[in-house]
Amino acid sequence: MRTIYQKTIPHTNSEMAIRAFSLIFALSLMFVWGCEKDTGTGSGPIDFSYDEEWPANLDAILTDTFADSTDDQVGLPTWQDGPPYSEPVPFPSVDVTQIILGVDNGFLYMRVDFAGVIPSETVVIDSSGEIEHQNVTNQGMNIALNSDNDLDTGANGEGVWGVDIFFAVGFTYGQHSMVYANWDFSNHDVHLHNQQLYGEAGLGGQGYDHVVVRYKISGLGSYFPLGTTIEFGSWSEAESYNDDGSLKYHHFAFDPFTAVTWTIPSQ
Repeated sequence: MRTIYQKTIPHTNSEMAIRAFSLIFALSLMFVWGCEKDTGTGSGPIDFSYDEEWPANLDAILTDTFADSTDDQVGLPTWQDGPPYSEPVPFPSVDVTQIILGVDNGFLYMRVDFAGVIPSETVVIDSSGEIEHQNVTNQGMNIALNSDNDLDTGANGEGVWGVDIFFAVGFTYGQHSMVYANWDFSNHDVHLHNQQLYGEAGLGGQGYDHVVVRYKISGLGSYFPLGTTIEFGSWSEAESYNDDGSLKYHHFAFDPFTAVTWTIPSQ
């Protein structure tokens, strides 16, 4: 396994302009609920799986590691559905520590490690000072690829412009996981995807501090160009609700991951 350290790739656009698109991942979750294997809690339905068996040695496939700092959550402004708190509320299961990628036998494999265990039941946040009582029920993260290296095509996302495809994984605590990819966006709008596929959850998930998922990449063509160096960004977030089930904060917790470059393996 090789660790790839990349410094931040500069963009001429302002940070706030980039963050304005941080809604992309969670809003897109409204359009599809993916599926999972059992994640170890026994609570998730086995809604989707590929016919192909999982490889026995994932370590030999997951070769490209992108590390992220811990304790680097940020508070998004209220106009981006963040809480009006003076400091972000620590939520370790959203805090990504590393993303590990690999390609093998027609699949993209992705492992994500977090600073804390992914909850398997709703997390109740008690009132304390400026922090109100609320219930955190779900979280998700993604990697968003600028696969044609053209900032003027695709959509925009956290830390990267020109998103052509994103690969996502999310969890509704105590219920199910969702694994999918969206691509081919119309009008630079990440919500208007023309194509979509389901992915499959494997190791980890709820009750663990990591998850391994995979996506079948055959048919993606130029959206996932094997052997090409591309740029990807990422972000991770959690959502909170009131006791009556109404949304409290769409971005209760948020962990950014600034864009890096990656040479997609040729298999």
